Amino acid sequence: MEIKGDFLVLLHSKSQDGYLVDTMSGMVMKNMDAFTKELSSDYYVIAMADTAEGLEEKKQKLLKLRALKNDGTL
Repeated sequence: MEIKGDFLVLLHSKSQDGYLVDTMSGMVMKNMDAFTKELSSDYYVIAMADTAEGLEEKKQKLLKLRALKNDGTL
């Protein structure tokens, strides 16, 4: 179910070292389904925005911050 004006969310999976973009409503529906089926997931929300461009900007900032932290610069 898509909701008008829905936010986009950026999720990250540590085990897959990958990213997934979903709508907030889509993510919640999938989480409810996983909960009722007692499934586990290692995806977690790392950013949200109202546009794909805004979400990509946040992702790039987070990746830079992560690189600086891993380099010991932060």
